[in-house]
Amino acid sequence: MSTALRLVGVLLACSWLVASATAESAPVLSLSISLPPRVRIEAGWFGMGSDDDDVARALRICLLSAASEGECNPDLFEDERPARRIHVHAYSIDRSEVSNAAYRRCVSAGDCLPAASSETDARIGLADHPVVQITWQEARRYCRWVGGDLPSEAQWEYAARGASRRQFPWGQLWNSRLANHAEPETSEAPIDGFRYAAPVDEYPDGKSFFGLRNMAGNVWEFVLDRYAGPYSTQETKVDPEGSRTGTDHVIRGGSWRSPAHALRVSYRAHVPDGETRPDLGLRCAYDDRPKQ
Repeated sequence: MSTALRLVGVLLACSWLVASATAESAPVLSLSISLPPRVRIEAGWFGMGSDDDDVARALRICLLSAASEGECNPDLFEDERPARRIHVHAYSIDRSEVSNAAYRRCVSAGDCLPAASSETDARIGLADHPVVQITWQEARRYCRWVGGDLPSEAQWEYAARGASRRQFPWGQLWNSRLANHAEPETSEAPIDGFRYAAPVDEYPDGKSFFGLRNMAGNVWEFVLDRYAGPYSTQETKVDPEGSRTGTDHVIRGGSWRSPAHALRVSYRAHVPDGETRPDLGLRCAYDDRPKQ
């Protein structure tokens, strides 16, 4: 074979490789766009947790939806104590919960494991529903794929309540039409408009002080912290990171299966490591501190 023919062959092979690489990288590029909008939150102090007055209000809210008075007692809110002043650095956080559509981009890119929910399940599996049926580890994997991590408990609560002592993202008073929550069994039609999951951008009138959607209800949200019981008075007051030990993970915000008192911004629950639920999802946070 002549040198000229060899040269032509090499050029053709290089052209094919470039075309193949472009074709393979194009979907990945498209996967990186249309991610959930983020909200920038400046550094600041806020009151985290609940004091005696907050617990008294929580008990009254609990009694509104409880089947019996015995379901509601102060111990239900013990994990929220004590109230204390906390400072958080500047960060950004997803305005909405991570949707099935956003999470499936990570799956298509080969960087996330598929959620256990079905795309054909109209109750929780539609593209604009929040992704559910993933573990805490899988939630963190997604957040790292988009350049962030799960929010700390402090970051989550500050984003939900702002610097005020509000009980719910929208304010101090319960409003059954501003969040996707549990309904009494006797209800013929849900007052909030959805019997199961709602789209991640639903309830704009129920947004938090910083403009975040669905910080109350729809799905519980994983946070970075592990569960270690009630808050400690010895915990750091600046960017607390929570426990690094323990097998349970803290979840926040309540869900479409939760009563009103569990949708309060200070309410805490927890799930075992590796657990998935049809009403448990996530949103991601992003560190905005200047790089050293």
